[in-house]
Amino acid sequence: MSQLILTLLGPPRAELDGEPIQLDRRKAVALLAYLAVTAREHSRDALATLLWPEFDQQRARAGLRRTLAALRHVLGDGWLEIDRETVRLNPDLSTGLRQAQP
Repeated sequence: MSQLILTLLGPPRAELDGEPIQLDRRKAVALLAYLAVTAREHSRDALATLLWPEFDQQRARAGLRRTLAALRHVLGDGWLEIDRETVRLNPDLSTGLRQAQP
């Protein structure tokens, strides 16, 4: 089973199966951390408003789409469950998710 490790104390760091992954967008790191820490489904509108409060809903959702695509590209298939209205980490795989100790 794949294992995703997030280190959120100090500079955020993510590893997938022991290999560091590069998330070149701060919003991608924030979104991944939020999904991992809350461990539940979130509406796209709520996530867009949380991460892009300065944008109207259409632009915020566009930013969320780009960020989700970047996360999916880096993590690969299966880690994210995304549909037209909601986003969450796959609960079947999240058992492999752990918070690293500093």
